[in-house]
Amino acid sequence: MAMCLWLTGRPGSGKSTIGRAIASELKRAGLPVVILDEDELLHLVDGLEATVWLVRVLAEGGVTVVAAADRPDRDDREQVRAAVAKFVEVFVDGGSGAGASGTGDDAYEEPFAPELRVPTHDREPSASIALVVSWLEHIGLLNR
Repeated sequence: MAMCLWLTGRPGSGKSTIGRAIASELKRAGLPVVILDEDELLHLVDGLEATVWLVRVLAEGGVTVVAAADRPDRDDREQVRAAVAKFVEVFVDGGSGAGASGTGDDAYEEPFAPELRVPTHDREPSASIALVVSWLEHIGLLNR
């Protein structure tokens, strides 16, 4: 079941750490997977339309996409959801302290109803990763 697992959250919330770990778990399970980290992706492509296109093409090609991206606007994330047949939004909730560096964090719009909320501010990364892995097993994407 190819899909886009979109990890959203404030800068510093743990999206990239969780994304890399989840991509590794999916690869170990034999699934074709690509991780797109927005920090790296922005150097390669410019703009939301290119990101939407890339995620859609990969997912349509049978690749599970794990995207770790701030994308502060809900509308941007909904545009990706509308373009990808199987889109799962995971809110990596780093609490109010995540990204509090004065870089415009106030502009981040938390998702209204993510498929999964992963708190990271009060636990070790391994606990947050375990929560996502358990959820992926529950929905049948990951069988170990």
